[in-house]
Order: sequence, then C-alpha cells, then structure tokens
Amino acid sequence: AVETYPRYCPTSAEMSSSAAAPNANANAEIKGVAFVGLGKIGYAIAKNIITKSSLPSSTVFSHFDINSSICDHLAEETASKAALSIVDAVASADVVFTALPNDAILLSVSRGEGGIISSLQPGAIHVSCSTVSPDTSRAIAKEHAERGAGFVGAPVFARPDGMALGHATIPVSGADASVQRVLPLLNATATDVRTGFGSDPGAANVAKLAGNFLIASAIESMGEAFALSEAQGVDREAVRSLLTDTIFDCLIYKGYGQRVARRDHAPYPNAHFALDLGRKDVELVRQTAASVNVPMPIASLLGDRFSSAAAKGRSDLDWSAVGLASSEDAGVDVTKEIDHCRRPEPKIDWKPPT
Repeated sequence: AVETYPRYCPTSAEMSSSAAAPNANANAEIKGVAFVGLGKIGYAIAKNIITKSSLPSSTVFSHFDINSSICDHLAEETASKAALSIVDAVASADVVFTALPNDAILLSVSRGEGGIISSLQPGAIHVSCSTVSPDTSRAIAKEHAERGAGFVGAPVFARPDGMALGHATIPVSGADASVQRVLPLLNATATDVRTGFGSDPGAANVAKLAGNFLIASAIESMGEAFALSEAQGVDREAVRSLLTDTIFDCLIYKGYGQRVARRDHAPYPNAHFALDLGRKDVELVRQTAASVNVPMPIASLLGDRFSSAAAKGRSDLDWSAVGLASSEDAGVDVTKEIDHCRRPEPKIDWKPPT
C-alpha cells in the first residue's frame, strides 16, 4: 500500500521540542554552528554564514566532510574548525546545516551511532539544505523530535557560483520556533528566504521539487521549440533571443535558453547542474506525485528523457543536455556539439544572465 500525506500535522513531540527552542531573535544564544557536507553548494553556504552572519565573534563554527582537504581549505579561509567526525562537528552545535546529494546519504549521515541525530544536544536544530523526498524530511524530523531536537527543511535554488555570491532562493518549512531561529543564518547566504509553507518539514522539499520540475520542463520545451525552428530553416539563436528578450524574459529561460539553443551543455566549473542529479530530482517528483495519486504526464516524459540521456553516456554533461533529444528526434546529428561540450577545461564563451 502507498502511504499518502494529503496534509501533515506536527506531532506533540515536535511541538514540545520547538516550543522549547530559544527565541528566534536571540542570535547571541547560538554559540555553535556546524556544517556537514562541503560540496560546492555546502561549502558556499558554510563560508557565507561564517563570514556574513551577524553572530558574535565568539561563535564556534565547525564542519565535516569525508574529503578532509576541503575542510582544511575552509578552515584556512575562515575562522572555523575542521572536525574529525560528525560527532566532533555537531556535538556542541546549536544549529547544524547539511547539504548532501541525495536521500540515502542524508539518512546515513543523520541516523545510527555517530550520526547527527544521536550526536545533537537537546534543543539543537538541524537545517537540511538538500533536495530530497518530503517523506525523508518528515521521517528525519520525527526522529529529531524524539531526541528533543528540531528539524528545518531548507532546500536551495542556486548554482554553486550563485550560492558563493549569496544569490539563492530558499523555501523553508518546519516548526515555527525552529524556523524563526535559523532565519538570520539563512539570510546570510540567500537573497530570498521564503517561509509560509507551514510546520510540515517536508513542505519546503515539495516546493523545491515543483521548481526543479518546472525548470526541467522548460529545458524540454525549449528543445522542442528550437528543433521546430531549425527544421523550418529559422535560426535557433534568433528565436531564442526574441523569446527570452520579450515574453520569456526571466533567468531560467535566458540561461537555459542559451544552453539549449547553442547545444552547449558543458559542465562548466561552478556553473552547471549534473545530469544525474537532475534525473534524481525528476524521479523524486514522480515518486512524490504517485504517493498522493497525482498524474504528472510531463514528469513521466522527462523521466524517459533523462533515462535516455544517461543510456547515451551523457551523465558527465549539464542536465540541460536532455534538450538534445528533440534535435536528435528531428534527425539532427549532434555529435560535434557533444564533443565540443567535452573539450578540456571548458570555459563559457557566452554571457550568462544575472
């Protein structure tokens, strides 16, 4: 049987845990902040919060990643401590941030001996910035509440280069007291932190999955539109320029429009989203929809596009590479463009939108 979540209601344990949390405006009471997972997004989040938040200079910042050299680098760049383990990083922290690539890793890092949940002190808050299933966030939040700790879902919309500049959008959900307490920290690494999603710790993940679904849908739609233009003898770039300068004048259509129109899906350092991660997110969309019996035919199409791209060996490219399928379906040989995407040390030869 499929377990469904038409509406999420916090348990009494969650409410009592959040009620015991310190006042949201009492930044001085946050004496320690930890970061677990220092990939490109996690590293940027940690650096922004350490250097830009309004916490007092006495605040202890610690961090852990399986790649110890990354921790050493962050410690050299900021006033922070490279921890030797998860326990070492989070045991004395009031707030812990995680930025991890998938559900399995988040669950592994959170649970078990030496994991975050068993290591947190009572009243501490775990802020998950990962794009994961809402059910994963709900399950982990319940386990935190049983230990007297809080959990906030805060997945991020940002590429690594944007996150490094603090140009991120972050939907946030969870018990209100926990959310209010961590907002000043999230504001240090984002231009737009959105609350209003309620106490369901999985709600922010639903919002993130909805957003990623729309981005993937835009990539697919532009691939089809430009394939139509090309087959009719109309320049792909000219059509892209018309549409993104006028009725589709927004960041997603401009940025991915350039990639799709140029068939430029190179994995530029700090300026791409891996195809495998996009595939993972589309699958999460489909699973989440199925759990509440919501048909999403476009999501099903996208799932097939990502599976096809992976089968063709394109997992090393940006996720916008799924837009190549429309050209191939129209009889266009994209071999040269793919080879160009895989050139050594690729650099963007067009100006990304801001």
